[in-house]
Amino acid sequence: ICINDRADLALLAVQSGFQPWGLHLGQGDLPPSEARRLPGLESLHLGTSTHGDAEWQEVDGACDHAGMGPFRATSTKTDHAEPIGLEGIHRGSVALRAQGVAPIAIGGLTLGDATSCFDAGAESLAMVGEILPASDPGELLWQAQVARWKVRPPLQRGQGVALIGGSGSGKSILAQALARRTGMPWHDLDEVVTGAAGKSIARIFAEEGEAVFRKREEASLLPLLEGPCILALGGGAWESEVIRHAVRQAHFQPLWIAERPVRAWARVALDPSRPLAADRDTFMERWRQRTSRWAEAPMVMPLGRSAEDLATALGGNC
Repeated sequence: ICINDRADLALLAVQSGFQPWGLHLGQGDLPPSEARRLPGLESLHLGTSTHGDAEWQEVDGACDHAGMGPFRATSTKTDHAEPIGLEGIHRGSVALRAQGVAPIAIGGLTLGDATSCFDAGAESLAMVGEILPASDPGELLWQAQVARWKVRPPLQRGQGVALIGGSGSGKSILAQALARRTGMPWHDLDEVVTGAAGKSIARIFAEEGEAVFRKREEASLLPLLEGPCILALGGGAWESEVIRHAVRQAHFQPLWIAERPVRAWARVALDPSRPLAADRDTFMERWRQRTSRWAEAPMVMPLGRSAEDLATALGGNC
């Protein structure tokens, strides 16, 4: 969830136990650098709206993304600025990327604009007018996601991949599908840890504690990074700075499998082999705590697709 304009609602959401992905603030809203100082908003992805060269050149340093637009006239806002078209999308993308800010195309966009906007440099699209009346928003999001991957492939030939995300998000089955697609070997880090320890994760937790399990994760991962492969990491592995650093140093591509937590819980609930899936509230709280770390990596939305469909869409360049 990315909350629009209202820093107060983002703050209320965090205080209520929710974890928004980000907060988008317009030029007349609370400045992002001030929102960053609010308790609980420190780890949110902050963005702002920009409408021309002057705003593209100087974006608040707290932002990691910025909207560029409007692309064309839009019915969702009657006071919008002059449309910038594809030329503006290109100019804005160049200026924003030079500051390390992801450029987001906004304003009157449809799915038919996706490929041209991605070609012009946009990292993502905002399509409010297209999504609201859609009979199947999930299908619309899937098509936009695939269009982006065709222009900007998330995987490169011969590059290792580390799949991250919550327990039950489908990382292991996707790793197998990607391995078949790319011809690279695949490994489930949990299975490597339990194989080396000679006992299940549940037993490690019960006899040695979670902290020891995390150390075993770190030790087991390093040899796997010596050559390109597909890795499925456990739900808590990405919390480790050692693991994050090692994956990036090995030039593996991390991908966050952003499954819905309720769907993941339905898959793993009360599984005795998963010590953190014994209680729904505990499971959901862990998920909420870990989301900000997972969200540091590029997002893959399964949207109900099979592992084979995801692997085919992701591995088009491999």
